[in-house]
Amino acid sequence: MHEHGIGRELWKVIEEQAKQNNLIKITKISIVVGKASGIEKELLVHTMKDHIIPGTFANFAELEFINEDLTAQCNACKKNIDVSKMETMFCPECGSSDIIILSGNDCFVKSIEGE
Repeated sequence: MHEHGIGRELWKVIEEQAKQNNLIKITKISIVVGKASGIEKELLVHTMKDHIIPGTFANFAELEFINEDLTAQCNACKKNIDVSKMETMFCPECGSSDIIILSGNDCFVKSIEGE
């Protein structure tokens, strides 16, 4: 279950942001999970709620998990690609395989709120 390791890394970011903003209590945490990140969202939610956050200064924080769709762009023709309509790994406009992922393959802390 690599979600536990990911949860620990997210927690390091949360602690660092809280320290930088002089927060003594976290009331809300927003985490973005890309649909192509390879992360099982339910396992990450379980890890955060049941193993990482209990007993910390974020013990009663609201956890928000935001799904991020996969978006891509063709480097050859510069067209944005609707990934859900792709049938192959080639640009549907020009046929190039030079495609970059713009979003949807990451997992990160979007924001934290607190006192």
